[in-house]
Amino acid sequence: MMSTKNPKRTTAASKMMTTDMSTIFGLPAHPLLVHVPIVLIPLAAITAIISIHKKYRREMLLITAVMAVIGATFLFLAAGAGESLQHDLPRSRSIHEHAELGDKSQGPTAFFAITAVGAVLALEASRRKFVYKGKSLPKWSATALLALTVVGGVASTVAVSQAGHSGAKSVWESRLAEKKP
Repeated sequence: MMSTKNPKRTTAASKMMTTDMSTIFGLPAHPLLVHVPIVLIPLAAITAIISIHKKYRREMLLITAVMAVIGATFLFLAAGAGESLQHDLPRSRSIHEHAELGDKSQGPTAFFAITAVGAVLALEASRRKFVYKGKSLPKWSATALLALTVVGGVASTVAVSQAGHSGAKSVWESRLAEKKP
């Protein structure tokens, strides 16, 4: 179970509202949560690139949007858990660098998720010839949002990969240094 900030509260609603994402089943949540965006964001970027092909666009773009939103959500959860974990660890340059790269990955990942959802909505509105107050979306809007989604996917993949690499490096360098005679 996730730990709670105030264990004295007993109602289910109060427990949900005071949930602290720093631990899951007694383990630090950050290393568990980070694997979701590390996997989903690059996969979503790949499906965004595949969706350039008109034959696969509708299905791949929907898959892209779902993975990007889930990946971004877990990235933000992992960032919060990482903040808690950082306070429990000794100060080091590598952990500080990892935290900075993690913070920098949030913008491109949010952009990716938002543009992917926007591209799906624009594509569906165009496909269904949606009209609101006598106006429809310009034909180029779905294509423009798809292009922004691909750019966002590549940018967020780079950012998440850099943050993940620095995190792994900070963990394993310190562990390997401890084992050297």
